[in-house]
Amino acid sequence: MHRRKFMKMASTLGTVIPAWALTPAAFSQTNAPYSGKVLINVYAGGGLDQSSWVDPREKDNSLNSYAGVMAAGVAGNIRYAPIANNKSFFEKYHKQCLVINGIHSESNDHGIGLRAHHTGKLASGFPNIAELFASHYGTGLPMPWLNGIGINLSEGLSSGLLPPTGIPSANTLRSMAEPNSASATQHWMKQADIGRLQQARSERMQALKDAQGLPRTQNVVDQFVSASQSRSALARLAQLMPASFDSQTSAHIALICAAAGFTTAVQIGTSGFDTHKDHDVIMASQLPKLTDLVDYIWQKSAALNISDRIFLRIYSEFGRTPLNSNNGKDHLSVGSQVLMEANPTWGNRVFGASGPRHESQKIARNGTVDAVKGVVIKPRHMHVALRQYLKFTTTDPRFDLGVPSNESFDFFDPTAMTGYPNL
Repeated sequence: MHRRKFMKMASTLGTVIPAWALTPAAFSQTNAPYSGKVLINVYAGGGLDQSSWVDPREKDNSLNSYAGVMAAGVAGNIRYAPIANNKSFFEKYHKQCLVINGIHSESNDHGIGLRAHHTGKLASGFPNIAELFASHYGTGLPMPWLNGIGINLSEGLSSGLLPPTGIPSANTLRSMAEPNSASATQHWMKQADIGRLQQARSERMQALKDAQGLPRTQNVVDQFVSASQSRSALARLAQLMPASFDSQTSAHIALICAAAGFTTAVQIGTSGFDTHKDHDVIMASQLPKLTDLVDYIWQKSAALNISDRIFLRIYSEFGRTPLNSNNGKDHLSVGSQVLMEANPTWGNRVFGASGPRHESQKIARNGTVDAVKGVVIKPRHMHVALRQYLKFTTTDPRFDLGVPSNESFDFFDPTAMTGYPNL
């Protein structure tokens, strides 16, 4: 059943069909909910300072105002800056985290750096990792990948392979899932009456189908049976609708869509990390928003019984320099990412490193710093590894990231570690 038919049949129930639901794709022939991995990209907009996050420097006060005053925090094998709520976050989640340090974005421009981390390439025309993932696992779903960060196409949002759906508002989602609801607690008609009406119609149409009527009649019957399947898909969504949405509304909605089997990938995040001045003040405000969002995703996904399906990536377009004369930090092409799952065999590790002042370093495949045989980690290396780990590799030459096999990293090898050799 195509999405057009899904929308048409859903509208027969009085559902308000929003614009976000009209992107071109086919709805699943079986209407079976998606039950595989859900890729969640959490974007720290503006250029997250690695030294305030997972690659701390605690001795050089030209890098950090906490240097010489507070020691870096330690949770398992992960070190973190002793600011904001990093301590509570990493003490809670370090076993779920793989820190990748020293990633060279090949640019310190916001748009180009972001495109590189979205797609793996500086050049335009490559698909966002969420787009490629969704095209592999989610073609035919109503909302195969959801975008909640509001960036334009030139920054690597989509190559047109499978355009994203904006995360719908709470009211829009409720009107789609529960067309009979005037609100979370009131209905236009008695649900029991609607149920009896639908049951009677379904039984009558099934009887017509069993009678094997004329082809035109049979076609109408088949369409109605398909509409019943669409209603069952909407019913899955309706069962997950809360009386009210959490304060992290966009994340809540996205996770509901994933739990309903409508969605395979999500892009979401928070911004404010472009700290050219007053770095410490801004980080004290903005960094907790990032860690609170990630904490919420894990808490809510557990409540929805899908936490074991989540693969989460925290990323930014680049890192930041030492402190400038305005007590801020400027753009630096070298930064960090954090990868997470619920119970990974590869967690509680640090792979890759930057130099004493966050210079790029060459890393061997086993994680050691090796100036001779090593390779500087770049976004394309990250994307090749993510494609392999999440099993959505592609042979399409248009999407080849150009990474030779002798340069590929298995970031998910639990024996490969770097730690912090340049503190």
